[in-house]
Amino acid sequence: MYGVLSFGWSGSTKHWQRHEALALVLAGLSTPLVLSVHTIVSFDFATSVVPGWHTTIFPPYFVAGAIFSGFAMVQTLLVVTRKVMRLEEYITVEHIDVMNKVIVLTGSIVGCAYLTELFIAWYSMNKFESYAFMKNRADLFSPYGWSYFLMMGCNVLSPQIFWFRSLRRNITVTFFMSIIVNIGMWFERFVIIVTSLYRDYLPSSWPFYYRPTIWEVGFYLGTFGLFFTCYFLFSKFFPVIAVAEIKHILKKSGESYKAKVGEVERQPVEAFVLEHAHDHNA
Repeated sequence: MYGVLSFGWSGSTKHWQRHEALALVLAGLSTPLVLSVHTIVSFDFATSVVPGWHTTIFPPYFVAGAIFSGFAMVQTLLVVTRKVMRLEEYITVEHIDVMNKVIVLTGSIVGCAYLTELFIAWYSMNKFESYAFMKNRADLFSPYGWSYFLMMGCNVLSPQIFWFRSLRRNITVTFFMSIIVNIGMWFERFVIIVTSLYRDYLPSSWPFYYRPTIWEVGFYLGTFGLFFTCYFLFSKFFPVIAVAEIKHILKKSGESYKAKVGEVERQPVEAFVLEHAHDHNA
C-alpha cells in the first residue's frame, strides 16, 4: 500500500528538493484558500436581511473563529494521541505552549467581533438589529439568553487564562480548555442560527421555541462516530507525525546532531589545554 501511494518516491536528493518546493507552493495556496472559503460562507449570512445576520464583520470574524476552533480541536486530539502513542519526544510542551498562544490571540479577536456586533447594533439605530442583539441575545432573561452568555464565557473569557505561562504549559488545563472552546464554538453556531430565526420578520416564527428532535440529535452524534472512526483508522495504519518534518527537525535539534556539535566545540578547547600543558612541561 505504501509503495503504491508513494508514486515512485526513492528518497533521493532530487525528490527531497521537489518535495520541499511543492510543500512551499501548497502552503502559499492554502492560506488564501482558507480566507476565501470562510469569507464566502460568511457572506451567505451577511448578504441576507435577517436581523442578526446582516452584519459586515462576519468575514474576518468567521476566519478568526475557524482558526480558534480548529486549534482547539487539534489540541483535544493532540493531547490524547501524544499520551496514548507515547509521542512526548516529538510533540513537546513547546508545541502545546505555542498553540495555546494562538488560541488566546484568536479568542481575543473573536471576542472583539462579538463586542463590535453589539456596538454596531446600538450605533446603527436600526430597531430590528437592536432587538436581535440586545433583546434576543444579550438579555440574560430572554428565551435564548443563556446560550449567548455561555458562548461568551467559553470563547472569550475562558481562553484568557492562557496569558499565564504555567497554565499554557499544563497538559491537563490545555485539554480541559480545548473542550470548553469546542463547546463555545458550537454554541456560537447555535446563537447565530436559532436566535436570529426564532424572532424574524415572520409572525408565525414567534410562538415557537426551538427544541431538537431525536433525529437531529442522532445525526449530530453520528458525525462524532464517523469522525472518530476515520481518525482511529488513520492513526492505526498511517504515521500520525509527518516523517519529512521530523527528518528536517532532527537535522538541527536531534541528539546525534547535538552530540556532534558538542564534540566539535570541545576539540578546540582540548587542543588549547594540551598545547599549554605541553608548554608548561617544557
